[in-house]
Amino acid sequence: MVQLFALVVAAGFVVLGAIVLSGVDGLRGQQTTIDELESPAEGRLEPGEVVTVRGPVSVVEPASPERTGPESNGDDSAALWAWRLRRKEGTGNGSRWRTVDGELAVGEFDVDHGWDRVGVDTAALAADVDDPFDSSQSFLGEPETEAYLGDLDPVNRFLERTGLAGEGGALSDVEVTISVGRKTTMPDKYQRTVIRDGDELVVRGGLTETADGYVLRGTDETPLVIATDTLETQEDQLRSRIRMQKAVGGVFIALGVLVAILGVR
Repeated sequence: MVQLFALVVAAGFVVLGAIVLSGVDGLRGQQTTIDELESPAEGRLEPGEVVTVRGPVSVVEPASPERTGPESNGDDSAALWAWRLRRKEGTGNGSRWRTVDGELAVGEFDVDHGWDRVGVDTAALAADVDDPFDSSQSFLGEPETEAYLGDLDPVNRFLERTGLAGEGGALSDVEVTISVGRKTTMPDKYQRTVIRDGDELVVRGGLTETADGYVLRGTDETPLVIATDTLETQEDQLRSRIRMQKAVGGVFIALGVLVAILGVR
């Protein structure tokens, strides 16, 4: 009976490790996409090919986000407006931030690529997204700005200002205020990144030539992908996540093997 229980526990560890390791493939796919985005097209653009262009944007029609956040009335020069609403919820062993709403609002814009001005099929980017900062089609890095939609209590105000309780802080999973079930006393947080006229943007997609010039479009095989100029930082963070997941998955599998060996002795 003891051996059977040990084997069940061992199998659970192995399965858990396999689940963790299975997520590495998805992260490697993101890394491959970032590598492609870091290699913009050079020389003459060839219609019919999948290319990456990088350069400042020229806004033709500004983006119109549904929610611009506090202390903002929108931006007439915004080519792209990515925002999300975050909420801190209680869990069984602490608390975590979760995205409860978000949008990738896209205007009409071109990307200046050397001597060429390349249009972007914004309809392909305007699809509904739950979180524009966690999407396979947008690599925007961390939000540029954020604001609480309410007042912090003194303790959490201190922790946030010192960086201890921020989303990447050492106490990011610690809720020191009152938590009832999944609800906490932390106010919701609005985060955004805005790409304005003249800001640099990276866009990858299929290149077509129209009467008005070049246009980048997405297809089922090659979805349109956009990114900011923080790709190097994003890639470093992604590599760290891959190393961490491989290490955690390996530890769970090793524990499973160890429990199985001890259980059958």
